[in-house]
Amino acid sequence: MDNETQTQPDELVIELRKPVELTGKVYPELRLREPTCGEVAAAQKAGGGMVADIILVSLVSGVPKPAVEKIGYRDAKQAVDYLAGFM
Repeated sequence: MDNETQTQPDELVIELRKPVELTGKVYPELRLREPTCGEVAAAQKAGGGMVADIILVSLVSGVPKPAVEKIGYRDAKQAVDYLAGFM
């Protein structure tokens, strides 16, 4: 393992700059943790790029994909960067 993976926090909570709403439920934060192999595989099936990132954030955080799609780019990038630290 490289040093970045060894120092990656077990969990990261990102308070969204702008909470998102989906079907009457508000999501004010993303709670992230190390992704499982199955979650990474499921995201990779989508191909690559932002679509795979959205799927992985959704799977790991438990926030529905349509809500993740509404998250501001800066918050999404922070989530993606955190998850990439495990790979």
